[in-house]
Amino acid sequence: MIQWYDEVWLTLNEGQGVPSIYNPKSVLVSGIWDHFLIAPYFNNTPYTADQVGSLAMIGLAAGTVPKQYTAVYGPIPIDGAEIDPEIIRVAREYFDMNEPNLNAIAQDGRYFLATSPRKYDVIALDAYRPPYIPFHLTTREFFREAREHLTDNGVVAVNAGRTKTDWSLVEALASTLKSEFPNVYLVDLGDADYELSNVLIVATKQPTSLANLAANTKLMTHPLLKQVAEESLDRATEFSNPSIVFTDDKAPVEQLTHGLILSFMAGN
Repeated sequence: MIQWYDEVWLTLNEGQGVPSIYNPKSVLVSGIWDHFLIAPYFNNTPYTADQVGSLAMIGLAAGTVPKQYTAVYGPIPIDGAEIDPEIIRVAREYFDMNEPNLNAIAQDGRYFLATSPRKYDVIALDAYRPPYIPFHLTTREFFREAREHLTDNGVVAVNAGRTKTDWSLVEALASTLKSEFPNVYLVDLGDADYELSNVLIVATKQPTSLANLAANTKLMTHPLLKQVAEESLDRATEFSNPSIVFTDDKAPVEQLTHGLILSFMAGN
């Protein structure tokens, strides 16, 4: 855990991973977490905030995304799966992860989803920390399970990493999602000089179009939501060139993440 000015950072993986940031003075934290807020707005227009009624968070960490969802959408029911109970304890003590609408579950994300009796408007996945990516959360069978736990207009939103030139992990995950969902979108948060960046991958249960994001942004009334959406408009594209598909029988995610790390170290 690191205190950085007003922010508290949760650090994992030898201090290299930052899966959560908490700022008691700000809902937004200027990172990938903010952009999970706009994942549902790739749905067909008109789609408005009152239609977001539930969230499942796989890779809860210290609860950044549930805190933001509660601030923007109100006390909607949120289930959050975090495999390490110690992280949940730390989150409650140091990150104010005490929202009464959040049900924090110390459990493997795939087992949590398979045994959940509920359906969700948004299933958010923030459990990939190269090189520690659990392969069973990357496969076609897992994403099929996720699709079956979505409401009619539900979406899956995934945080994935890339370097300047190596998009292999993003492309594999997007391709795998595309095998189960009609439309998949990428919101690239990096700039040209970023050596390592995040991409939000969004898959919609219904057939949708990229134009929906801009149309739905015009209908937004919450200022923070509108701010994030407007920042995302020029960064959003539709993924339409699938390649490798991960399955439970074959998911070479370690090969991709090792290549990603080498690319990062080489400055590519």
